[in-house]
Parts: sequence; structure tokens; C-alpha cells
Amino acid sequence: MRVHRGRALNGPAGTAVEVVVDEVDVPDHAATLAVWFLTCPGQSPAWGSYLLSVIHLRPIEGVRPAVVQVPGATHEAALAALSPDGHPTPDDPRSWHPLAPYNVMEQVVVPDDRSAVELLERAAQAVLDGVLWAEPPLSGQVEPWRTVLAKTAAHARGEVHAP
Repeated sequence: MRVHRGRALNGPAGTAVEVVVDEVDVPDHAATLAVWFLTCPGQSPAWGSYLLSVIHLRPIEGVRPAVVQVPGATHEAALAALSPDGHPTPDDPRSWHPLAPYNVMEQVVVPDDRSAVELLERAAQAVLDGVLWAEPPLSGQVEPWRTVLAKTAAHARGEVHAP
């Protein structure tokens, strides 16, 4: 995978760099629409780097079908903590060693890829603003992540929803 830096986001809880994928060398990565590299010191005592990404769930020739767990889901957002052992940087995908299990993995229904990319950017900014935590299992924020993603997806679909 070949990448370069895109836009940057900032907030009181950290920084994010958009990772623009120039070239995919693994067919399973062909569904990737957007990636943000988050640096959020203090959210975990052991690491401070995270990858936030979104993929589409459409079939890709030569790639095993996506496992759709939410009826009608079109996209999946994921947040993974990165092992500090690889000294992760936004510029070097070889330095990204995601820890398992992922911190967030949620499927959503949005009208198109652009909406999914916008949803991801809003989630990244929410982490940087301290609205969402990069370590939801440790902070009891799994449900807030689900709610924020679901409401943002509903907004993208033009649905009226409660604030």
C-alpha cells in the first residue's frame, strides 16, 4: 500500500491526519474509502496511535464477500489501536500493527461512499474534541459510538432524528 498525507484535524484530545491511499497492493484493501491516523495521548497508558477507517460492503471480484451483520448495511467503520512496537506513523503502513480486538467496528446504512467518508471525518473530529473516546471498551463508550454513528448515518439518509 502506498499512501500520502492529506488534511489534518486538531482538537483538545489529539490530532488526526487523513491518510490518502495512492495504491492498494492487497485486494482485501480495495474497499477502503477513507483512513484517519489519530494521535490521542492519554487515552491509553500503553499507546496513543489509532487508525479510523471506513470500507464499503459491496462485492469485489476476487475478494471474499463482506460479512453483513446489520440488515441493509452499506459501509463499516472501524477504529483500531496501533501497537507502539511498530512506532506507527501516518506515512508508513508497515508501521501499523492493529491490536485485537478492534475498539470499534460498526456497520451503517448510508446513501453513498461520500456520505460514509463524511461520517468518518465527523467521527474523527468527535474523538479529537473529546466527544468520543478512542478507547470505548475501557471508557464505557461503546454505546455512544454506536449512537453517534447511527445518528450521523440517519442524517446522511435525510431522516429526521432526535438530537
